[in-house]
Amino acid sequence: MPEDNSLVRNEDQDDRPSARQLLHAATGDRDAEAKALADRSGDDVNEEDAKEAVELAHGDIEGEPKPERDVATPEDAKAVASHDDHHDDD
Repeated sequence: MPEDNSLVRNEDQDDRPSARQLLHAATGDRDAEAKALADRSGDDVNEEDAKEAVELAHGDIEGEPKPERDVATPEDAKAVASHDDHHDDD
């Protein structure tokens, strides 16, 4: 019988949103979706950064292009956090 690796995450799964994040995205609860994203994005990302990434992914920020995917990834949130860090230095 093959080994069951269903609970083992691999590199391809890192970009996949959690079920919790998908649920909140589907119900339109941006705050809860941002919290779910922040929880899986590491210490460099706070909920405010995650919320901005979520809003960008959904096309909620006027004047910003809508990305190819509708659900933000931890990399999206980290990019927002990194961008914010550079503005803090100004």
